[in-house]
Amino acid sequence: MTFTHVILYRAMNLGHRGSPVREALERALLDGGARAVRSFQTNGTVLLDVDGAGDEAAGAVARAASPLLAAGCGYAGEALVRALDGVAAAIDGDPFAQTRDERTYRETLTFVDGGEPLSVALPWTDSRDLLDLVVARAGVVLGVTRGGPGRGGDPNSAVERFTGGVATTRTLGTVRRLLAAAAKD
Repeated sequence: MTFTHVILYRAMNLGHRGSPVREALERALLDGGARAVRSFQTNGTVLLDVDGAGDEAAGAVARAASPLLAAGCGYAGEALVRALDGVAAAIDGDPFAQTRDERTYRETLTFVDGGEPLSVALPWTDSRDLLDLVVARAGVVLGVTRGGPGRGGDPNSAVERFTGGVATTRTLGTVRRLLAAAAKD
């Protein structure tokens, strides 16, 4: 099987209140028209294979699964759909090289739908020096956080504030593991 897309759910944590368990998430997507799905980790990241052409078919599956997830567990969050090729292109080269240093906690990709283009010049650093937004590419903003767990910068809220769109963030490590898993299947 060949996975072509990923669905990145916002504020989903599998098995927690208001979020589905893995089996229910995968079943909702299959019932929504996916040919194959594979939930990846517990953060609402799902590999997807669809019948039909491209992004529209993948988006239709996510939209069809939405009421099933709401009815099954009360999940009403957003689903951001991306082609895997586009996700891979977002990390081509080493886009974090200019801001990575010994204080780096995480390198992040914040996927955003809707709203306006990013309203700050890049690179941008927050006033607490805990977040750098480094590069904006189509539908994704790359960032570097500092400060450690629970104390670091918040790329998700910064990108939503600057764009007015809906965003969800994954670490560079998660994205690399996702792409490797998709390549194996």
